[in-house]
Amino acid sequence: MPVTLHLAHLSDCHSHFDGAPLRLHTPDGKSVMRHCGGYPRLKTRLTQLREAAAKAGEPSLFLHGGDTFQGSLYFNRFKEQANATMLTALLPDAMVIGNHEFDLGNEALGHFLREVPFPVLAANMDNRMEAADCQAPLRGLPNLYDCERPWLEKNVGGVRFALVGITLPQMADIANPDPWTRFLPVVETLEQVFSDIKAEGIVHIIVLSHLGLDQDQWLAAQFPQISLIVGGHTHSLLGDLTHLGIAEKSSYPLWVGDVALFHAGHSAQTLGVATLTFNEQGKIVAHSGHTEWLVWEAVDGLPALTVVEPDAALEAYLADNLRPALAKMAAETLAYLPATLHHQRLPDSHYPHGSELAPLVAEAMRWSTQKQCGPIDFALHNAGGVRCSLETGPLTEADVAGRLLPFAIPLILYEVYGQELSDALEGAINNATNLDGSSNGNGSFPYVAGLKYRFDANAPRGKRIVSLKVERANGQWQEVEPATLYRGVSSAYTASGKEGYTALRRTLSHQRRELGMTLAEAFTHWARHQQTLRPRPALLHYQPKTQ
Repeated sequence: MPVTLHLAHLSDCHSHFDGAPLRLHTPDGKSVMRHCGGYPRLKTRLTQLREAAAKAGEPSLFLHGGDTFQGSLYFNRFKEQANATMLTALLPDAMVIGNHEFDLGNEALGHFLREVPFPVLAANMDNRMEAADCQAPLRGLPNLYDCERPWLEKNVGGVRFALVGITLPQMADIANPDPWTRFLPVVETLEQVFSDIKAEGIVHIIVLSHLGLDQDQWLAAQFPQISLIVGGHTHSLLGDLTHLGIAEKSSYPLWVGDVALFHAGHSAQTLGVATLTFNEQGKIVAHSGHTEWLVWEAVDGLPALTVVEPDAALEAYLADNLRPALAKMAAETLAYLPATLHHQRLPDSHYPHGSELAPLVAEAMRWSTQKQCGPIDFALHNAGGVRCSLETGPLTEADVAGRLLPFAIPLILYEVYGQELSDALEGAINNATNLDGSSNGNGSFPYVAGLKYRFDANAPRGKRIVSLKVERANGQWQEVEPATLYRGVSSAYTASGKEGYTALRRTLSHQRRELGMTLAEAFTHWARHQQTLRPRPALLHYQPKTQ
């Protein structure tokens, strides 16, 4: 029988419990800044939508496209616990696992899953290799729908719906899952799952995807039996975005054949809202809806924006339990910047040595590790782990943990042979600059402390690090020897060999140790000791490929 469903959806909130500021453009050519979204306002709006659906005698679903972890001071300070509490208050009907849910390994995700009362989906996640005595078990958790129980059945207005979660199969390359958690190919997984769903006589299929908008369009073309996809990962927005100064328009939802795709931005600023009518074959035959921007104050000339008051109970919880710790972080000055410290990922003609800030982050990692563990040879950090430039003036702990280094990833002390180190540097630069046509993005470009290197893109592959030196205690520089072991520190992400640092995977058989401190904590300790932050002499020389 036909059924009408009231759908609300979001994704990629990244612990932005207070939402985020947004620049809006009015029809008369003016631009204004307004704060937008946040969990208390999402709670108010979701309550309104659920009550309206109930009054109409029609079912409603609230679905989450993944990446609730990371990205804000809240996560840096409270990790997964605050996310579990705040997201439970919103109570999605289902959520797909995003890549950032694995940034702290399986243990943090396991704690989150044990705290939340709603289903969490990832049909292509395979935990069958997990040891029986695993300290951070995921297998068998009652609200986890992985490859052993790959879809969730829900009764929606008297009609059987199947909900399937699908997440990034390259998770081990871009996140930090424990080694026994595998991620299966998307197509093979969905072919089997959809066959099983069909055998059950269910034709209404909702896919929760954390693959990104382009991949969702491909997915819809490959599997036309899908009714709709609620997606995330690429922070994509659909619909009329003229209020953001974007002239191009796309439909909301975006259609691929008769499969509807729903994406609604990021940072808890927005909520996708739609009313959908399905026929007996599981296809949407009528629809209305849009992305709602939950502004804190009205904007003249933009009446379509949604103004809601925050939910009182959730606002009080934030004010009483979470915000005081953040206010304390923002109150103390760590150091002073006499001039702006610029950050960019890659060297260019204006900044031939690349970032001014990333080498300071590496220096802070090295200094803080030496304080804890004694002498080490070097620190190595990827450019994408540094998120902004820093302006002239005082620097606070909130600036560091909330803006500069918001990803709460631990540091790893490890041993590496000189040849492995050289190979890792070259692999990371090859990846960052797409020299070999297989880049995962430019965030892998390496910045260092205690090392000097020269890279020549014109040299043959495997020979592009033309010079690599390590600093000794007397301030002298010495050539790195291929067969000598060196002690270094990197983030857990880089040390596990992600995004071109493949050679560092060989160090998994060497001695290594998790230090119990994050990047932000290391930088905070170092900056407080330095008091004044200035650029350092360049430690890298990058020669781009000549035409």
